Amino acid sequence: MPDYLEFIRNPQLPGEEFYWQDSETGFLLIHGFTATTAEVRLMAELLHAEGYTVSAPLLPGHGTHPDDMNNASWEMWVQAAKQSYEKLLRNCQQVYVLGESMGALLALQVAAQHPEIPAVFLFAPAIKVKWLWVSRLLSPFVKYLKKGGEDDGLPWKGYTVDPVKAAVELLKLQKNTRKNLEKIHQPLLVFTGEYDTSIAPDSAKIILEGVSSKRKQHIHLANSPHCILLDKEVGLAFQEVIAFIKPE
Repeated sequence: MPDYLEFIRNPQLPGEEFYWQDSETGFLLIHGFTATTAEVRLMAELLHAEGYTVSAPLLPGHGTHPDDMNNASWEMWVQAAKQSYEKLLRNCQQVYVLGESMGALLALQVAAQHPEIPAVFLFAPAIKVKWLWVSRLLSPFVKYLKKGGEDDGLPWKGYTVDPVKAAVELLKLQKNTRKNLEKIHQPLLVFTGEYDTSIAPDSAKIILEGVSSKRKQHIHLANSPHCILLDKEVGLAFQEVIAFIKPE
């Protein structure tokens, strides 16, 4: 068994990049910090069943070994998301962008560069993460930190540790994203979960007050944790996404 498997939770799950063609309306789905595309797969399946073309990149440094993630930069993650969006656009008339956690920040980055995006959907946006600042102090001395808490049973595939240098890159991504929030003019829907212990409580507020979007909405899910897209309210979230796109 390769040694990297000791760092991967649920290695049996599919976590690779995927692209499923359907109509000329597409969705780019972007996973979060230390995760894989397994994190957005359930939502992708729901959207694809609805007739949308869906695509999800595996971000640089993810799904292999934590050392690879420590060697990645936030700019590499933005570039990967942007390239996936532009690939979708070659086969679609319009492409919506959706991201969870760090993926939500990358969704904002892509939207800031592509004003033609019709709407942006953010799940548990990691614009402000509790204790992330500590990574700056630890990065010269520590390679990884073991993730806290027990396995919650969700079909999540990703690292069992937080690569510390990569966490510093997430801090840089947060800072740059905040600086660019005013460039976001697209309709925006933000989801947060009542049982999210990762992001700060004011994360949605920071984004909603920072963007220039005229149409923006915050939905707080009463029974969801940080990983909304794999938990019991993903179906409800899907319905809200569709309602946002196709208001009655």
